[in-house]
Amino acid sequence: MSTQLRTAITELKQYYIDKLVHAGVFKQSDRQIYSFTLTELEGLCRKIQQ
Repeated sequence: MSTQLRTAITELKQYYIDKLVHAGVFKQSDRQIYSFTLTELEGLCRKIQQ
């Protein structure tokens, strides 16, 4: 995987993690959230927006 793609995925995952933490779904200290895939994080964000 190219470095640019890996960086983009990491940044997008962090964006969704920040949204979930801000919404109160997770705490920043929760290690579990960092093991989620990008697809899982996107799904969780969609659920909280509904």
